[in-house]
Amino acid sequence: MEEIKVLGKLTSPSIIKALLDSLGHRPNKGLGQNYLIDSNILGIIIEAAKILPADQLLEVGPGLGALTQALLATGATLTAIEKDQNMVAHLRVHFPELNLLDADVLDINLNELFAGGINKIVANLPYSVGSRFIVNALEATPLPEKMVFMVQKEVADRLTAQPGGKDYGLLAIWSQLNYEVKCIKNVSPTCFMPAPKVWSAVVRFEKRAVPLAEVANYERFKKLVKMSFTQRRKQIGSNLRKNYPEFFKGLEKCGIDPATRPEQISIQQWVALANAAEGI
Repeated sequence: MEEIKVLGKLTSPSIIKALLDSLGHRPNKGLGQNYLIDSNILGIIIEAAKILPADQLLEVGPGLGALTQALLATGATLTAIEKDQNMVAHLRVHFPELNLLDADVLDINLNELFAGGINKIVANLPYSVGSRFIVNALEATPLPEKMVFMVQKEVADRLTAQPGGKDYGLLAIWSQLNYEVKCIKNVSPTCFMPAPKVWSAVVRFEKRAVPLAEVANYERFKKLVKMSFTQRRKQIGSNLRKNYPEFFKGLEKCGIDPATRPEQISIQQWVALANAAEGI
């Protein structure tokens, strides 16, 4: 992709170091600041998002702006959220066309942003807020049609996990209810500066035409799943009988064996069990 080629300087370790020195800034481990130094990975992220000029994009934690520049080059409208004041100052100078929100992304009202027209999120998510932000996005309305994230490999495994696996749990259920979630690329620590201690991955969320199942009451559904996975090795029947009998009564109706453990229950079955409790 032609626009990626001009971004080499923003993925160059020497240029990144010079920029950071000019700002008097050192990467903040607490904020999960690791700068991408592999332009090929940048291209993979852009390609995965399938961006059109009419799209309205959201980026989280743009940092020095390597991904920001690539996103703006697509012709789409871009809003970015940045917490670090040094990065905010840098971005305002170098990307005046960017709609930059100086804030902690966990404090942002995503409902307002999405209602305002943002339809895709593309972000190299700071490790410190990755899974929490994804959950916030999944619970906002209206839901974005596509999301592409760079996250820790551990988080990617949990997002894409299937029933029966050790990584299957809350993140997989909440994510896959409304999205097809796929790991696009595993990313080595050497692709970042400074290099993190763990691998990362590019993950794509594509909104389903219809959810895997229709949830009658999301808060009840969320309560059921969250409570069940706090004791994921315990049989669902004994757990519910003791703690939440209103849900236990629905097991037989939904065809769920009481001896089943939470990680073996499909998303459709979780929804059916939560919905069954509505009429109890």
